[in-house]
Amino acid sequence: MIAHECGHGGFTDSRFVNDCVGMVLHSGLLTPYFSWAFTHAKHHHYTNHMDEGETWVPSTASPDKASVKFAKTPLGTIRRIVVVALIGWYTYLISNETGARQNRGQSHFSPKSKALFKPKEQAYVMYSNYGMVAALAVIGACVQKWGFAAIFFNYLVPQTIANFYLCAITFMQHTHTDVPHFNGGEWTWLRGALSTIDRSMGWFVDMKLHHITDSHVVHHVFSDMPFYGAKAATPYVKKHLGIYYKDCTNSKLAGSSYLGYWRDFYQNMRTSVVVGQGEDGFMWFH
Repeated sequence: MIAHECGHGGFTDSRFVNDCVGMVLHSGLLTPYFSWAFTHAKHHHYTNHMDEGETWVPSTASPDKASVKFAKTPLGTIRRIVVVALIGWYTYLISNETGARQNRGQSHFSPKSKALFKPKEQAYVMYSNYGMVAALAVIGACVQKWGFAAIFFNYLVPQTIANFYLCAITFMQHTHTDVPHFNGGEWTWLRGALSTIDRSMGWFVDMKLHHITDSHVVHHVFSDMPFYGAKAATPYVKKHLGIYYKDCTNSKLAGSSYLGYWRDFYQNMRTSVVVGQGEDGFMWFH
């Protein structure tokens, strides 16, 4: 979350400090910092845009298609969750999976990915790759010193869990059967920003995640605001937006918002598979 703040310029007032801290933290998480920052900015600019969106852009396949029907079964949902948990983050980084259809196959590691990066950004993509190489070298040295098993259990397993949280949280922030996506003619920046959902994993986990889950609407409206500012501003923005503010923070299961969150994640993965155009011209899950 701190690395995420750096990419938005919300960690400090210094772009240089933000980039230095973000580069170290992202590289340590085996994520290319500048490459991610560029595409994440695009995600914020084109939230829930069907043609230009950057993450979790839904399919427009027919709901009668066999693969779609299977995806909505318990087995299909579990398989989808397992894939997201194990390789979801890196399939996005390597081939831009879950991005807009015309940008599939574009890599965050290639400066020549024209759909993702402008010519002036290509050098920064290479800097990100150097950070990844340095991190891999450190990991290799740690394996030599302490053995693979130690690195597997103390780094790779937590890293995989962190990546799963990242994918799942992003999915849940922008996916709900009551929240539309938009074609180019219907999309506006504000419509996209407000097609964002506040959720809760319970006060402790929300706090540990710097309130990225329960103040995400404000984060999309004011993306360079530090996380503590977004949390403080949320009640005011919620009151101002009224019915246009999507709040799913009260979901509970057995008295736990955390368990309720993951129940909702399973339900959303099962029901939010493909979209079709509604009478209002917006794209709705069905």
